[in-house]
Amino acid sequence: MRLKTFHAQTMMAAMELVRTELGPDAIIIQTDEGKTGVRVTAALEAGSTPPPPAKAPATNPTPLAFEATHPTPKTAEFDRADITAVLNHHGLPFETAEHFSQAALAVDAASLPEAFSSALETNINFSPLTDAHDRPIMLVGPPGVGKTICAAKLTADALLNSRTVHLISTDTVKAAGIQQLDHFAQLMKQTVSTAESPAELKAVIGSKNTDDTLTIIDTPGTNPFDMHELEVLLTFIQEVDAEPVLVLPAGLDPYDAQEISGIYARMGCQRFIATRLDAARRYAGVLMAARPGYLSLAAISRSPFVADGLETATPLAFSRLLTALPGRKKNTPKLDNSHD
Repeated sequence: MRLKTFHAQTMMAAMELVRTELGPDAIIIQTDEGKTGVRVTAALEAGSTPPPPAKAPATNPTPLAFEATHPTPKTAEFDRADITAVLNHHGLPFETAEHFSQAALAVDAASLPEAFSSALETNINFSPLTDAHDRPIMLVGPPGVGKTICAAKLTADALLNSRTVHLISTDTVKAAGIQQLDHFAQLMKQTVSTAESPAELKAVIGSKNTDDTLTIIDTPGTNPFDMHELEVLLTFIQEVDAEPVLVLPAGLDPYDAQEISGIYARMGCQRFIATRLDAARRYAGVLMAARPGYLSLAAISRSPFVADGLETATPLAFSRLLTALPGRKKNTPKLDNSHD
């Protein structure tokens, strides 16, 4: 597949550039509209024939304002060495790093983030949590990974989207766990229900479950290598129709992260929220946990403040974090949404 990005002042002009260079068989991958113009990323399937090049005009027209300030580079602004530097920095295992390198080099991308965006789409899974999520969300994971903060952030996001929220905690052993969640809930004028057993959890969910209510369940930390703790958590998961979502911090050893995600996948998890990206500089663990056959990356948390929210996990947004190596960029790029 041939991938290329086009810039123009209007969407109509951008689409004309796509048709001229890639022909009518081009597939639109992504569009971005800003105050100064439009960017369209399009692809041409392998085997398709692009149109013959048009004859050069007799005179060069004056460039549009957007094109003058955002010129399309004639050559890519990165090379294999840049890709290798990113992969080496994050510490990906050799075989996985090779897959990412080949995928990044296989596309006709104008920038390093765009090349890694394509590589991410090829090599890991994304499945964002949307505002329309209707099943109860049960946050699970090892101790101290940020489940309670994520519960508060999900609550704040739901309230901003005018949804009713039902907060529940099954962490009844540690008083501090409930106190922290209750503190956040009071700031948002919410209350926290508690459930000590799977049967009680089912009853508590049923007491307030409506079509417009988002139920968020905070659970105690579970050691993924302790079979007894896993069995206890599994009884809660199996008792209610809730989606277990793993909360996993960045900075873990990549093989540990992959093994942990595999364990929770067998517990019924399909997605995970990556936390503490602000306190880590190497994200190999996040990438390994999101490899096919394990879990899909749902959201990212880069701040300990509830007001910052969870950031939607998308290939391009995450690739900007991966390629913003210390020393290369002065400022860490912002994602479309925010963390832990």
